[in-house]
Amino acid sequence: MVDRAESAVSKHDVKYYYWKVYEVEVSQNDTVTLDDFTTAENLKKAVIMQKSNGSEVTCTHAALNVVTVTGSGTNMACILYAFGRKA
Repeated sequence: MVDRAESAVSKHDVKYYYWKVYEVEVSQNDTVTLDDFTTAENLKKAVIMQKSNGSEVTCTHAALNVVTVTGSGTNMACILYAFGRKA
């Protein structure tokens, strides 16, 4: 095993970014509106993971603050990680 060196692609001041972790229960085609993301914090990435086994649940997100679940069972307990850039 070889220890690999990392290479920074870019560096940004943290004050321009916003992230939050949520607990949600979702089913297929549900939407989750994230009240903490508004026009001031545009949602850039959302990831949903099942609490039971850590596997990722497929989702998409529209501009601003809406996440749509596209690959889920019924009433699955999940963790949602959201990341955005402040305007």
